[in-house]
Amino acid sequence: MASPSTLRLRGTRPVVDSAESFVRGVAKSGHMVHFFGRTVASIPTMFRHYRREMMRLLSDIAWGNGSIVVGGGTIAVALALGLIAGALVAVEGYSILSLLGLGPATGLISSFATTRELAPIMVGMAFIAQAGCRFTAQLGAMRINEEIDSLEAMAIKPIPFLVTTRAVASVIAVVPLFLVALGVAYLACQFSVVLVSGQSNGSYLHYFSLFVNGRDVLYSTFKASVFVFISSTIQSYYGFVAAGGPAGVGTAAGRAMRTSVTAVVVVNMLLTMALWGVESGARFGG
Repeated sequence: MASPSTLRLRGTRPVVDSAESFVRGVAKSGHMVHFFGRTVASIPTMFRHYRREMMRLLSDIAWGNGSIVVGGGTIAVALALGLIAGALVAVEGYSILSLLGLGPATGLISSFATTRELAPIMVGMAFIAQAGCRFTAQLGAMRINEEIDSLEAMAIKPIPFLVTTRAVASVIAVVPLFLVALGVAYLACQFSVVLVSGQSNGSYLHYFSLFVNGRDVLYSTFKASVFVFISSTIQSYYGFVAAGGPAGVGTAAGRAMRTSVTAVVVVNMLLTMALWGVESGARFGG
């Protein structure tokens, strides 16, 4: 069968290259969506056959190999980010509101912005940087060493065993992790405003309690779980289809990081509008 001609009319190469790049991008997106659908559909199979592997991964995601940062789990990174995020909210919020004589009102920023936006994004990024990259490297190494092909030869379904287990374990691990990180962010902001800036603790808690509520915490926990499920699936996908040796695994890790961060930011916007609407619903009273 004859191969298609590569001859192009003069001046048409940029147009043709752009069209081919667009087609490849659409095909890649479709393949990723199909992979995502297979991951979701494999959840019952995973619980029936691969629960033990999921529990092993749950410990690895949360604690890693026992070290604090390098090779460690997501807990240490998320707690550190929660501490820093709470302190930043206190510094920036207090510096602006104190100009209006409303320094203690920094509590409303902590209860409102941290709960709805900052904490879920923070935990999602911590997961992408710490556990997600490890997923890409692990699955990429298995792919180039033909270990995934060996699993198929042994009648072990690779997507439920390798991908779905990681996605479900990530969601289970992120729920308590998110709540602890959110509490650390609250305490860091309160400590910075009350003890460092010398404001009244009662006034801070008054403004804080005006806006914090259980529904927001529940919705934010749901957002964090969605972020982690999406990012873990994306980063597992890039490792699962990696090619080109060790250099290809490194390239896949970089692409997985970019795609995951972009997806989390876009999904965050969509979920915020879906859960809380366009209007925030915040009202001052009293």
